[in-house]
Amino acid sequence: MTLSLPAGALAFILLSAVLHAAWNAVLKSTEDKAAASALLGAVSVAAAGLVGALAFELSAPAAALPWVVACAGVEVLYFVTLAAALQRLPLGTGYGLSRGLGLLLVVPGALLLFGERLAPSELAGVALLSAGLFALVQGAPSRSGVVLAAVCGVTIAVYPLLYKRALAEGIDAFTLFAGSVGLSVPGQIAMLGSGRRRRLAACMRQHGPIVLVAGLLCCTSFLLFLVVLKEHGPGRLTALRNSSVLFASLFSMLRGEERTLRDGLSALAVGAGCVLVA
Repeated sequence: MTLSLPAGALAFILLSAVLHAAWNAVLKSTEDKAAASALLGAVSVAAAGLVGALAFELSAPAAALPWVVACAGVEVLYFVTLAAALQRLPLGTGYGLSRGLGLLLVVPGALLLFGERLAPSELAGVALLSAGLFALVQGAPSRSGVVLAAVCGVTIAVYPLLYKRALAEGIDAFTLFAGSVGLSVPGQIAMLGSGRRRRLAACMRQHGPIVLVAGLLCCTSFLLFLVVLKEHGPGRLTALRNSSVLFASLFSMLRGEERTLRDGLSALAVGAGCVLVA
């Protein structure tokens, strides 16, 4: 079988998927997920900025800056709705719904904005991925959690398109990530309300080490995605990155969340979809 992506790019995206599921699982394990999300965002920005400044040649053309600001606005909504959805839903359910809806929306968006076209076999893979992801959503215990996960799914579709547009203007991955997420962190903190200092301090006391780990995982996952996104289409990459639902399902089992035959079949559909898209 001929891969639609170079082996190196495929490896980067699959590693990004593993790391993405891992930091979501860590976030799920915290008590105050909104505060933890803001803190891990700050950690990820600091890590990206430090590594980028020391090891890479950074570039931030003026033409890319409006897109960085747009990415930041979407990232605020992404992190806030993700944290809120995981506060109300099991990891497998919340993750499956948000990634599934994001996938359904990003493929037509990539076609309209960047002319990215998928082969029939790849479209079949997207269909399998979508079916597998949505099959994970069953018996959701919270309607508000489902709504929040759906909103998060919209942001998952939008931010790859905005990131792709920013990269087209010549900005490097480290500056783009540090700038967009860095601008989003104050928004996340503001949405914690009047008790924000108390909540952030409590989260640091209770979960400081794991928030640090989650921030580093988040940073690495996003940067791997952006490095590949610079050369390849957002639709295909988002579909492949959504293989992270397989790993999220595994982490969900390790957390003791109940898994069913339907969950297993949906995971197989996701895996088959990834093979077709690749």
